[in-house]
Amino acid sequence: MDLREKPGKVQKFLELMLRFRLIALVVMVVATVSFVATGWQDFVSLPLSASESFGMWFAEVDSVGSFFATTQYISVAAVACIAMLFVFGGVRAGIASVVTSAVCLAALFVLDGGEGVVLPMFGILSLVALALFLFVKNSVACALFPFVLCSLFLEGLLKLCPWSAGETSMEFWWATLSIFAFANSMAFALVAGKHLGAGVPQAGALVKASKQMLVPVFVGALLLVVAIVESGAEGVDAATWLHAALRYVIVVAWFFVFFFPITSFAPWEKLRSGTRRVQMKDKKKGRK
Repeated sequence: MDLREKPGKVQKFLELMLRFRLIALVVMVVATVSFVATGWQDFVSLPLSASESFGMWFAEVDSVGSFFATTQYISVAAVACIAMLFVFGGVRAGIASVVTSAVCLAALFVLDGGEGVVLPMFGILSLVALALFLFVKNSVACALFPFVLCSLFLEGLLKLCPWSAGETSMEFWWATLSIFAFANSMAFALVAGKHLGAGVPQAGALVKASKQMLVPVFVGALLLVVAIVESGAEGVDAATWLHAALRYVIVVAWFFVFFFPITSFAPWEKLRSGTRRVQMKDKKKGRK
């Protein structure tokens, strides 16, 4: 009798994404080069606009009450996203989401609309991520460089979405969804590292970590998209919700169809423990 547990549809899909990871990498690289070559100024303008808007808003916040009055929808959605990472990803994933979100907000504050700062900041981040990727034996190092590469691709996809004047500004969409993507990417890295530390093979560890990120990514992205729409101008029409739904699909697809399989090129196997820890429930299954 075969005692092996049959993989579900989600696991089969994730394994299929790993099988076609080279296609995902080629599509991402070609599309990103096309985006950057045809509109590099647009890629710079979004971070600049986001940092300027963030700086102006931060200067106007003078109390806790004013903070929540201007960010009530986003704040609730952000807290829910972090809570889901703690529940489904564990303490490491939850802490990673808090730290990465704080780092992103700090980067926007430091940028402060400086045109000559965007490229040096991105260049330094890329070089640091590449150095960590090549020389540091750490799960965050394995995922940081792939995320940096995929971040431009995500920005390009978001810019392709239609946008109307009555919606929340595009830089707000970009900043919020980019922070969400970064937080979940680093949480995914720590969850995968935990599985590798338990002796799980690389492919199995990445698939397990990705399965744990299903609810945080699907539900968290939905909450944030709704919060962004509700934070915008009054009189939201059907076209606005249609655009928001398209951006939701883009963020979810970006994570599971591109970022997840592309991270498998990283040297995760170096993190795998030499002995595999078997949980009690696994032992019980083997005795049946």
